[in-house]
Amino acid sequence: MASDRITKETAQKCPLPPVNWHWIKASEILAQPTVKDNIHAVGLNKPLVESLQREPEIYNPILCLTSWWPLVGSQRLRAIWEIRHKINPDYNPDLKVARIEKDYLNYTALWPEKEFATKMRQVTFQMWELIFKSLWFESTQTK
Repeated sequence: MASDRITKETAQKCPLPPVNWHWIKASEILAQPTVKDNIHAVGLNKPLVESLQREPEIYNPILCLTSWWPLVGSQRLRAIWEIRHKINPDYNPDLKVARIEKDYLNYTALWPEKEFATKMRQVTFQMWELIFKSLWFESTQTK
């Protein structure tokens, strides 16, 4: 299985799109239309739900697109949704979020072969995830 991290030195050679950093309540992200309409499609990580119930703090930052959809952190947001809606409605942790402020991949819509354009976006998102985690995850725990 491939690692989900590279060295920080390697990651620093691969710049991400510019982001704005936010401290935001989980409920504010979960209320965003794209997140609200699609978070249920993210598989539920039951051990993560249990971990958040025991220790509610979120350690690592989340990376979001302009729509607030998480490129990094979707399972954490799904677990938070589950806790808020089915276990503890008062659970509303503060999240450190890096939000990409522009749609840097709009150019992929210009590619005439739509299947390839979709794959290009998917690979780019996966690489941004790898670089982001390698640069900004301070805790070895995924939460």
